[in-house]
Amino acid sequence: MTTSAATLRLVRPALADVPLRGPGAPVALDASQAAVVDRVAAGADPAVLVLGAPGSGRTTVVLESVVAAIEAGLAPEDVLVLAASRRAAADLRDRVSARLRRTSGRALVQTAPAAAFAVLRARASALGEPAPTLVSGAEQDLLLGELLAGHAEGDGVDLGWPAHIPADAWTLRAFRDELRDLLMRAAERGLTPADLADLGVAHDRPAWVSAARLYEEYLDVNELRASTPDVGARFDPAVVVDEAARALLAWDDDVPGVPRPRWRLVVVDDHQESTAATARLLRVLADDGARLLLVGDPDVAVQTFRGASPALVARASVLGRGPGELGATTLVLDATWRHGPVLRDVVTRITERVGASGAVAHRRATLPARSTGTRASRSCRAPRRRRPSSRTPCAARTSRTASPGRTWRSSPAPACTSPRCAGRCRRPRCLSACSAATSRSVRNRPYALCSTRCAWPWAPRR
Repeated sequence: MTTSAATLRLVRPALADVPLRGPGAPVALDASQAAVVDRVAAGADPAVLVLGAPGSGRTTVVLESVVAAIEAGLAPEDVLVLAASRRAAADLRDRVSARLRRTSGRALVQTAPAAAFAVLRARASALGEPAPTLVSGAEQDLLLGELLAGHAEGDGVDLGWPAHIPADAWTLRAFRDELRDLLMRAAERGLTPADLADLGVAHDRPAWVSAARLYEEYLDVNELRASTPDVGARFDPAVVVDEAARALLAWDDDVPGVPRPRWRLVVVDDHQESTAATARLLRVLADDGARLLLVGDPDVAVQTFRGASPALVARASVLGRGPGELGATTLVLDATWRHGPVLRDVVTRITERVGASGAVAHRRATLPARSTGTRASRSCRAPRRRRPSSRTPCAARTSRTASPGRTWRSSPAPACTSPRCAGRCRRPRCLSACSAATSRSVRNRPYALCSTRCAWPWAPRR
């Protein structure tokens, strides 16, 4: 008697590669978001600038555009995504990995300094030189502190600080921080000590001239530390992006026969946080044939203290060779999905006071149909019913009962008279009903009927 062995076949579940929710979950794009993704996937435009208000899904557009471009035929190694910070890069990297479900030979999402440092490291490897070193902020502060301490003791050449900067201030931490920020912003823009001194003379800033002398000493010490054969070049974080742009321009002359790093698609999330050095790097990559997708909102820049230039967002649509000018096609995300009408109104009123430099179309974004219903806002809806409490009720809540048509004047709210008050409430009964009236700032102010016609009759007059 013969028996046939049963054949088992493992079948992958239909949703094994696409989670229902979380970082890798697919999303339903609106019309403006889908237009951006389709345009990037088609690859017809050399540069695309996407403007979006807070909550309009800018990072979602970045994610879906990268996925669509790779599904259209690009290899993951041909795509570079630049994020504004290491934390944002790590988060976006996880989301992209969850959507692609594949690996890449190099990091797909990086910060601009990290990508630039990778270029410099590849160049050093091709030349047979030691790997470069990135100078940390602590090392910068220590070196500047040693130089300033030496000048305070009378060592070295007189820097010629102005009279309003006494010698006692040279050794202060706050002075070093301000000086380091000045030097790094100058390095970020490719300025040499001589250029900084010329700017100080031209704009009547004698402190800049003195800082230029110290900057020259700082560069000399860094070069001296890197003079040993087993130590590579040392780069400051502010200058590494500009050095990478120069290395790419001179790659064929310095490293003949070695292919230089190239990307076919470069995506910049939060372009309002880009620096002047990042703009120069993008120009070099664009001239090398890379397509650009720039996504940002100039109204929400938060890293200007590190050299971010929100004006680069508006300049990206200009056709030219100036700083940040890339001739990009501008698209606008016209819907906000993250917040409701109340918060959207607050954002609109705040952004109206923010100075603009040509990029304001995203401020006209509206709420989608699902968020513009007739329901009252959350801040003025009746609170949820709770189970009765066995604790002693607050006498201030039960002492009075409001009736329609009655308005509280500027008299203070009655205090609780119960010796065992569990609520510790200082509001009258008619105010404790509406959740919009529970703020501490509404006391001793006139009250009127709720403007949004919620279920409770009393709320602060707006």
